[in-house]
Amino acid sequence: MAGAEKTIWPRVPAGFVKGQLLAHKLLGLALAAVMYLVCVTGAIAVFYADFERWEQPGVPEMTQVSPEAVGRAVAYARQHIAQTGAQPSDVYVITPSPEMPRLVIDYEEDVLAFDASGAYAGPGAHELTHFLTELHYALHLPWQIGFIVIGVLGVLLVALIVGGALALPRMFRDAFTLRLDGGRRLSRVDIHNRLAVWGLPFHLLVAASGAVMGLALVAVGVAGPMMFGGDSARAMADLYGDPAAIAAQARQAGPPPSMLPEARIVTALETLARERPDNPPLYMALNQFGTPDETLAIGAGHSDRLIYSETYRFDSAGGLMGADGYAEGEAGRQVLASMFRIHAGAFGGPLVKFIYLALGLALSFICTTGVDIWLAKAAARGRAHPRIQSTWTSFVWATPAMLALASTLYVLWAISPVPIFWGGVLLLSLAGVWTPQHLAHWLAPFATGLLTLSLPLAHAARFGADAAAPSAVWVNAALVFAAALLIALGLRNQRRGAAAHTNAQGAPASLAAS
Repeated sequence: MAGAEKTIWPRVPAGFVKGQLLAHKLLGLALAAVMYLVCVTGAIAVFYADFERWEQPGVPEMTQVSPEAVGRAVAYARQHIAQTGAQPSDVYVITPSPEMPRLVIDYEEDVLAFDASGAYAGPGAHELTHFLTELHYALHLPWQIGFIVIGVLGVLLVALIVGGALALPRMFRDAFTLRLDGGRRLSRVDIHNRLAVWGLPFHLLVAASGAVMGLALVAVGVAGPMMFGGDSARAMADLYGDPAAIAAQARQAGPPPSMLPEARIVTALETLARERPDNPPLYMALNQFGTPDETLAIGAGHSDRLIYSETYRFDSAGGLMGADGYAEGEAGRQVLASMFRIHAGAFGGPLVKFIYLALGLALSFICTTGVDIWLAKAAARGRAHPRIQSTWTSFVWATPAMLALASTLYVLWAISPVPIFWGGVLLLSLAGVWTPQHLAHWLAPFATGLLTLSLPLAHAARFGADAAAPSAVWVNAALVFAAALLIALGLRNQRRGAAAHTNAQGAPASLAAS
């Protein structure tokens, strides 16, 4: 029997096995890197609305605006679009709200800002914020692909969270045990497990909501052949409405929208205020813009729901036709519409956002220490991977460093942040292979702090007095505070000198090296 087995299974060369094991480890490291990247950008992107305001601090702000002012702004945008030759299929009018107290018209080619009277006030683009949010939810891939990739990562993160909790039940019993004086490796394990326990509900909620949003496209693709005779378009129409049917219904009320565009918008806003006084408008969507089938929908807030907004549709005369049912429709539709606010912490005001920031950074730290612990255990068994260790440490620090550098260059000279970020992260990660760990232990946080400090300085240089506007000053102050912490961390690690270098031999440095 043993001889037969030897005949059936020929001896695999040791070099081949070693190569496969290394490839397996690198694949796991790549997955951990993407997970960390998504977590740290997600923690920062919680403040996306604040970053949009910071990015254009000179745009007029107001708490409310009249329907007539919105009508004038749309009339200007319509004329501007015709003059520039743009052909957007959809145009969005962002109306003032507590989170975004501005009147802005956004379409694919441009963003226009307006004052409280509806007069044009200048450009309102916030490409830097888009860079951050698109990095989080799509990794700068085409969004149809990126959404699915992030959704799959969300599923994997749920599996890791649940699997870790089931595999290590002692984590809950030792929830308040923290042995910081038990050696570098033991203290890392304790911090990793304590953060995992304390943030478990949050981590599970964020991972699950991200998975649901990311895999919604896959679910629609599956629903098409299973429930709609192979027609995925029908599945989308059932969820979001059929554009052709909506346009046909809107035309039945009166003249085509091109005849009375401003009056229709004013009437629609007045109708919403009269019939839904507790649901203020957040945005307006002009779909199939500039065509005879142009339709008008208003997204209105519901403070008693977790949904971002309910979509109310209006006919060509500005009369209310109905709602899409996100607030009071089927349970599944309400749950799906609630995922964004749950995932992004877009409820409860600034306090909830800061809680999401803290717990999101904790999840990022868990990602880094998870790899650190694996590398430390391998080294303790005599199978150290110094190059993998150095590459990982460099990547962890390169991510916030390149976010800061790419943002600074964009603020100063409008240089596209995407190639700067990805090129910088790649080069610094590879350079880490030849960087001594004790040097990276202090130099990486110190350099990251300096680059972070360069961002508010660049913002002040670019915008002058507008950088001290209420919409920008607290963001700049927060960046200065974060930079000071990182610089202090680097200097502290440098002062530890030989002790830090000795400890680094047993466990790699990570984002919050102690």
